[in-house]
Amino acid sequence: MASSTMRNGCLIILALLLAMPLSADEFEDFAKSEMGSFTQFRDERDAEFVSFLKAQWAEFDASRGVVRDSVPKPSAMPVAKPPEPVPAEEEGVETPPEPATPVGEIVLPALPPSLPPEPEVVPDGEGVSPEPIEPPVAVEPAPLPEVPPVPEEPSPFDDPSGMETEMVPVGLSIAFFGANHLFHGEFSFPHTPLAKPLKPAIASYWEAMSQSSKFEAFLSQAREKSESLGLNDWGYHNFLFTCGMAVHDGDRNLANLFTWFMSVKSGYDARVGYSDNRVYLLLPSRNTLYSVSYLTLQGTRYYAMTFDGSREKLGRLYTYKGKYPQSERLMDYRILKVPALGPEITEKELSFEYGGVPQALKVSYNKSLVDYYRYYPQTNIKIYFDALASDELNYSMVKELKDRLEGKSEKEAVDYLLGFSQKAFAYKTDDDQLGREKYMLPEETLWYPYSDCEDRSFLFAYLVRRVLKLDVVGLNYPGHVATAVRFSDNVAGDYVVMNNRKYIVCDPTYINASAGMAMPKYKRRSPNVVKIRNWQ
Repeated sequence: MASSTMRNGCLIILALLLAMPLSADEFEDFAKSEMGSFTQFRDERDAEFVSFLKAQWAEFDASRGVVRDSVPKPSAMPVAKPPEPVPAEEEGVETPPEPATPVGEIVLPALPPSLPPEPEVVPDGEGVSPEPIEPPVAVEPAPLPEVPPVPEEPSPFDDPSGMETEMVPVGLSIAFFGANHLFHGEFSFPHTPLAKPLKPAIASYWEAMSQSSKFEAFLSQAREKSESLGLNDWGYHNFLFTCGMAVHDGDRNLANLFTWFMSVKSGYDARVGYSDNRVYLLLPSRNTLYSVSYLTLQGTRYYAMTFDGSREKLGRLYTYKGKYPQSERLMDYRILKVPALGPEITEKELSFEYGGVPQALKVSYNKSLVDYYRYYPQTNIKIYFDALASDELNYSMVKELKDRLEGKSEKEAVDYLLGFSQKAFAYKTDDDQLGREKYMLPEETLWYPYSDCEDRSFLFAYLVRRVLKLDVVGLNYPGHVATAVRFSDNVAGDYVVMNNRKYIVCDPTYINASAGMAMPKYKRRSPNVVKIRNWQ
């Protein structure tokens, strides 16, 4: 493999010469020389890598995906018993006061441009009577002037010898979750389907791509679009794969090779492997992924990644051990931004009963986000607790809850959100609903007909933090997930302690349970307490 010595040397020389007075012509000549040197350096790296790909492959045993939690979830939600009646005060015995710290002001965020403006409220009696509208009068149209016939000119297509051929830049349009993204320029990529043996075919693909003068312009635009969309590493690779499927007419093998090439050129430690006539995209991760097959190379797990829900069950797989120079980056599955996808705004009314009174909340969310997250790999539970929600959901939730919660105590407001999370959604385990384990973010919980304990915990934690601005932690038990909230007052009930702070157990799956009530099954168990990132 070529080292970075030559490139670093060129950069040092460039820095020194930039400090010297040069004429415009001298600088242009120097810049061309340096660009030629760097191009030669890049070409040498690619040539060496192609030689490596033609020889250095080995067979490995793939491992089945890691199971996050083998303990089965309950098939139905438990229902809490009504609280014991409070005995009348005995003489000389004081009853401790109920927690009474009110929630802070709930500020309605700015209206997202994707949502319709709120209707103006006109006070009674201030309406303006419309002016009478006169009926239209029929008017006979004036005759059209005669247009002299235009003599027909011969078409250049009638005589091919009269045609002029011109190279026209072609824009590549990629549809990605509700919006089309146009790439400007001409792009030519290898289209020949892979033939056995796959090892030399894969090397030839890299060679053809690296020799194309078009891939750098494409890659530069792909990076810009990914950044403007706010995509994380998984979203960026999903976008690259979508592009690969478009330019290779739906050929999955070529699309995986396309994604691999662009990923490596973006600095990621991506690999490919093959078995029989299939090519697999292998991506290392800084986060543990669950239910995804992987290879272990030099202590690093390389996960067989897909973006369309297909589940790769690998046996033995051929891949290479070496790395392309300066491709060291691992995938990061944290969701630190909400992807700016095409708007497909969906409204849903959620009904439940609280305190014997029917409740109904109308919320809006972007269905494109639901589609985007549909096949998001199952990863660390903290990532879902930390994730942000869309502006549409933030606005509609705060708008619906503001008047309902302002004026209540912190505990009363939390109990209301618990009642919403417990009763506004039908319960079903992921296996029963989807045939696979899947953690759902808040938008997904609103879309899918059923949800389970993790999904409700993510939603409840989001609501408490976004609307009430209270601190929340996740509680990860074997076979169950719940939450705990830190109150300003000393609230009675079950609790956990983290960093010398007391958090009251709040279980969004325990029907009718208020703050401080843990499921009986978990009262004596110590959960793994998950610290949630503060994004206020």
